[in-house]
Amino acid sequence: MLKILLTAFNARYSHSSIAIRYIKAYNSSKNIDLMEFSINDNIHYAYSKLIDKKADVYCFSVYIWNIEITLKVAQMVKKALPNCKIVLGGPECSYNPKEILNKNRFIDYIILGEGEKVTGMLIECLENHEEPEFDGIASRNYIGNQAPCMELSQVIFPYTSESLKELKNKIIYFETSRGCPFKCAYCLSSIEKGIRYFPMEYVKKGFDMFFKNNVPLVKLIDRTFNADPKRAVEIAKYIIKNSKNTKVHFEIDPGILTNEFIDVLASAPKDLFQLEMGIQSINKNTLGAVNRTNDIEKISKNIEKLKAANNMHLHLDLIAGLPYEDYKSFEKSFNYVFSLNPDMLQLGFLKVLHGTPIEQTDGIIYADFPPYEVISTKWIRADEICKLKLIDKAVDGINNSGAFKMTIQKITVDNPFKAFERISKIFDTDIILSRFDIYDELYKIYGEEIFEELIFDFMLSNKGRPMPKFANIEYPKSFKKNCIKATKTDDLENVRFEPVKDKIYMVDYNKNEIVDITKEYKKVAED
Repeated sequence: MLKILLTAFNARYSHSSIAIRYIKAYNSSKNIDLMEFSINDNIHYAYSKLIDKKADVYCFSVYIWNIEITLKVAQMVKKALPNCKIVLGGPECSYNPKEILNKNRFIDYIILGEGEKVTGMLIECLENHEEPEFDGIASRNYIGNQAPCMELSQVIFPYTSESLKELKNKIIYFETSRGCPFKCAYCLSSIEKGIRYFPMEYVKKGFDMFFKNNVPLVKLIDRTFNADPKRAVEIAKYIIKNSKNTKVHFEIDPGILTNEFIDVLASAPKDLFQLEMGIQSINKNTLGAVNRTNDIEKISKNIEKLKAANNMHLHLDLIAGLPYEDYKSFEKSFNYVFSLNPDMLQLGFLKVLHGTPIEQTDGIIYADFPPYEVISTKWIRADEICKLKLIDKAVDGINNSGAFKMTIQKITVDNPFKAFERISKIFDTDIILSRFDIYDELYKIYGEEIFEELIFDFMLSNKGRPMPKFANIEYPKSFKKNCIKATKTDDLENVRFEPVKDKIYMVDYNKNEIVDITKEYKKVAED
């Protein structure tokens, strides 16, 4: 029996690969082992660990984020073990197999499409010394079609209690469906036909396994979790009823949210659900060009309802570099999404993936190497994309950190996009700024205009830390003692006090409130 090693280079240490686990579970009778790395790992470390296994077949799971390191390591493995077989699978190699095989002579086979069944068939051929020639396989002598989509009732649950323990502190991925009802031109789902659902029994048993093992976070990789609203309601209710410590993250379309689903989400315990919603743009010409429809009014109302529940994390996405979206148009899209007040706003950049319709769009210039990110278009210049890159850093480092809420509220009153454009120059550096550096950098830009807001944000987010440089405040030793008298509390652990200019505030970390106690303090001082 051949020794098979399934390998994945994940985008981060905290991630895990569901793809290689699906393949192992489906082919449990085979001699299969798993090995995972991060793209940040040292190449020679990964290579040495792989050849230590002395496998007969090395299968690599390939995506845009790991194709480069995967090819380098796979080539080294082939040189060290020339008799082994190198197999690639995944979306980054499924749609241009001939090109990849011609450029990389060390690759023996590429899996085209879903890999559970095809990988098993390939292994059987190799064990029988037969040349594989069937749909789902590409080699130098044969290029098959994409593998037929599996009946999802045949898919084997990819985790065991033991494997979940091994993945402690990692994000666990799960799916309740494959495919997508929409045909967004920049997405690989636009190539697939329709959407398929896993049996409800499979889904519920999967969640039971996560709940039983106290998995902290399960991230669904469904393209649109609420494509079938009634099904989404049933699954959400099941999670609410049975989850003890497990949070669940899923992506939904806010434009097709039903009142029933919103009510169910609103009834959940706080922080049980994390919702990601792709708005991408509000430019009608842009949306038409990429096969999307956004009912802006409906989206606004639905997100407003979700925000009113105040019990879930909301993550909204934008994409820069889409057709017909120039710099000014993107500003409008940005300000609209910002006005919805998400907990996280992700400013992404168009990636022109092989096989997607957007690849045929005239006037889009993009990098020839992964992740094939947009450089410029007929509508937005390269230098404007660079400016948006800095704005993205500002949004992520300041807005998404949650540590500058009052300051952000103050500076974004008139035009949020212009505010982030102004402060983005803070991030025009190769140096990684700490959060504490950012407080001082913001003060350099706005000065006294945001002095109190910065102090408040600092005190609420940095318990026990020394004050930032710009707020080098001294106060009498009797200050805390008198404040404690004034507020009639002995809770020294959870309440801290700092003066701001000529006022005195109490910061109550239990209630997350700032209270002006200037009058009470002065009264105690006079007494």
